[in-house]
Amino acid sequence: MLIELKDVNKTYNNGQPLHVLKGIDLSIERGEFVSIMGASGSGKSTLLNILGILDNYDTGEYWLDRKLIRDLSEKTAADYRNRMIGFVFQSFNLISFKTAVENVELPLYYQGVPRRKRHEMAMEYLEKLGLTAWASHFPNEMSGGQKQRVAIARALITRPQIILADEPTGALDSKTSVEVMQLLKRLNQEEGITIIVVTHESGVANETDKIIHIKDGIIGEIEENKAHTAWDANIIK
Repeated sequence: MLIELKDVNKTYNNGQPLHVLKGIDLSIERGEFVSIMGASGSGKSTLLNILGILDNYDTGEYWLDRKLIRDLSEKTAADYRNRMIGFVFQSFNLISFKTAVENVELPLYYQGVPRRKRHEMAMEYLEKLGLTAWASHFPNEMSGGQKQRVAIARALITRPQIILADEPTGALDSKTSVEVMQLLKRLNQEEGITIIVVTHESGVANETDKIIHIKDGIIGEIEENKAHTAWDANIIK
């Protein structure tokens, strides 16, 4: 099991205590393509932050690749994130004064990869995502879909085992949203990357193989998306 949460609780104490996660039990296997779906305030973003080691939890256990993730130093947490997890955000989080290729290179810069090597690797990932012609363009010169593909290339460049995508289509039109979800699906199928998409949109969730519903900090129904899997099987034939 790649990810396992056992009875995880999280409360924020900003004046009035807010119990956001209420005993979360969750297992995600290596190579799964899942969505966590819930309305605003359901706890889905808090859950994603805990999975991404961006936030701590109060009680329970979080096991990542059979290692207990709890009370890590910032250095250790950053090391886990750099080695294992790629992040994709609704707002793209690209640096406006850096070109597409420089944005994609950034995680390798922090890993100490030499300049020429990181440039070669960044160009390789931009090519994979059909963005070679946009390598020297700045974010304000690109469409929303192009920016999100640059962000996905940046998430992939460290060869993570997991991609956590927080509302990855939230700032995109419906046609581009479909393209981004198809791209994530392809990465899951061809590269075997475990992908977890947080969304409030059923259309996005329906593109994944498993839908985990969360409401008021509690995991509800876990839906195996059989129709989607069968549809994929027909396409592959």
